[in-house]
Amino acid sequence: MDLLRTAVVDITSVVATCHALKSTPGQGDPALQRKLRTRLRREVKRGTLAYIDALARTRRGVVDDALLATCRLAAEQQMAHAIVNQGLLSRIMASEAGSLDGLAAARHDLWRLAHMAIYLRAGMATLRESGAAVDARSAGSLAGRLRRRLRKALIAYARATLRTKKPRGRLIAAAREAALAKIGKRGAAQAERLSAIEAGGDPKHTVIRLGVTKPLLDLALDWKRHESDAT
Repeated sequence: MDLLRTAVVDITSVVATCHALKSTPGQGDPALQRKLRTRLRREVKRGTLAYIDALARTRRGVVDDALLATCRLAAEQQMAHAIVNQGLLSRIMASEAGSLDGLAAARHDLWRLAHMAIYLRAGMATLRESGAAVDARSAGSLAGRLRRRLRKALIAYARATLRTKKPRGRLIAAAREAALAKIGKRGAAQAERLSAIEAGGDPKHTVIRLGVTKPLLDLALDWKRHESDAT
């Protein structure tokens, strides 16, 4: 899972870049700089969502070098001007105070969401390969619906953190709310049912239970508790 952490660092870094680009231009032609920053910010937003989409859609059970390369390529294809202006982006990131605010929390949150999506793939692969006497069609349908919910949650979280008009203090809370709304109570119920199917096939198989169902419950409790503490 080390490369999953690398992927999440990639995502949060481009989110921070998007926020830094929202800052007021410095010396030079303000109108020209503002126009370029707006164009770059739009590209970075598209690149962020393309990266997450590629990560969430993977059929691999783990994040490997090939998947990381695929995610980065998907983002780069949306950021042609940003890549050309990497030097400018580096200077903006270095000079813009507060561009990294909330980065650690967002990184951890995204890692938790991506972790569940990857383990869901791995758990279903284990279930299929085990040859256990389970309702494979029902399990596959449930997993497909839950996978889509997790993918939508990842994208919703990223979209919320990219909203540069929202006060910094509310970004993480809003992102968490958006992600939980996409998972919903049905998502939690689907995870529970998949755990039951997994245990019914072989009690020793716990990939879905430990990698998806329990982390999903913990995530919802943690985020709701933090929201209550903040109010």
